[in-house]
Amino acid sequence: MKKILILCLLSLAVISCEKDYYLIPADEVPKWLKTRIAEDEKKIETNPMSGLDVAAWIRYKYESEYLFEYRNGLSSSGPELYHFDGDKTMFSLGKYLDFESSRCCKQFVWKGPNYIDY
Repeated sequence: MKKILILCLLSLAVISCEKDYYLIPADEVPKWLKTRIAEDEKKIETNPMSGLDVAAWIRYKYESEYLFEYRNGLSSSGPELYHFDGDKTMFSLGKYLDFESSRCCKQFVWKGPNYIDY
C-alpha cells in the first residue's frame, strides 16, 4: 500500500510540474530572453534540422552586470553578446575588449538538446 501511495504522489508531482527549460531560476531570466528561447523551442519542434538545437544561452557577470551570450556551433559568426535589457553589444567596443579574460561566473541559461560546449 505504501508503494502505491508513493507512486501516486510521485506521478502527481511529475504531472503537475510545468516543464522548466531554464538552467537558472526563471525569475533571473529577462523577459526578452524567455520569449526568444520559447520561439527557438517551437522552431526546433517544427523543424529539427533548423540548427537551433545546437545553440545555447550563457550568462556571465562582467563589471558588476549580467551579460548574455548566444552560442551556436553552426554559426560562422562569433558568439553574440546581449545586455540584461536585450540590447546587443559588440566585443570590439572599447568597454568589452577584455570581456573574454575578465568575465566570470559562467552559467547556462538554456541549452539546445544537441548543444556541445566548446
